[in-house]
Amino acid sequence: MSYDLFLKSNASALDADEFAAYFETRSNYKVDKGHAFYENEDTGVYFSFEVVSDEANTVAFNLNYFRPHFFGLEAAPEVSEFISAFNLSIDDPQADGMGEGPFSIEGFLRSWNAGNHFGYRAILAQDERPETQVYPTAELERVWRWNLNRGALQNQMGETLFVPKFMFFKGATQASSAVVWPDACPIFIPRADIVIVLRDELSNSTNREVTVAKWSTIEPVLRDFAFDEEHGHYRLDYEVTPDPIVRFIQELPIVSQQPNSGLAYDSVLNAELVLENSRAN
Repeated sequence: MSYDLFLKSNASALDADEFAAYFETRSNYKVDKGHAFYENEDTGVYFSFEVVSDEANTVAFNLNYFRPHFFGLEAAPEVSEFISAFNLSIDDPQADGMGEGPFSIEGFLRSWNAGNHFGYRAILAQDERPETQVYPTAELERVWRWNLNRGALQNQMGETLFVPKFMFFKGATQASSAVVWPDACPIFIPRADIVIVLRDELSNSTNREVTVAKWSTIEPVLRDFAFDEEHGHYRLDYEVTPDPIVRFIQELPIVSQQPNSGLAYDSVLNAELVLENSRAN
């Protein structure tokens, strides 16, 4: 079950070499024989473009349904830029789609979200519905935006500050967000449900120690540092780790039980959509 958008060239045919050359210059794409597959390891988002074999002037875009809403947010500008680069027209056959006409990001997101909503309802109505892990939509988007921009921020900071990637771990029904903080290093640390603290140099033994702390346990020691309200993170910028942080990290107890299984980003669904469509069924 997927969102399918057809992109049509006004020329007699799309040049296969130009198609490949375009995607080979862009991040996160793998290109092979008229097929360009996008996968962002930082966000977990994936989708594809493929030249339709029996229609030389058409490229099919495909994005799966029953995914967190940010899949559409990440795909929209990629589709828009490809259309602009080749001056393409569109055919959006979805019930709430754009039809045959001009492309717009707003129209794309309206169409994708309507189809994704239907996908939630259809899959959650199955007799053997899949087990779901959910997270609030606003927080899902915050996590996605952080991970989307993480690489650029890390490149900007170089080795001066660590920029961790959000992960998700399995909960009873709601997933837990998590980031790693190694050895109390200088860091941009975003608000997360749990923080996985690694102790190597700060270990109380000769071995690496791992501890897991809730955000409510970690945040008090962070409050002396600058907090970015817009993005929800603290900036811990120091050349020598302050003694209060060293003591705090060293006093955290080693946990005997690590977090539950890690989750792929595409399996953490919008809590509101799951709740709404579970009730509808």
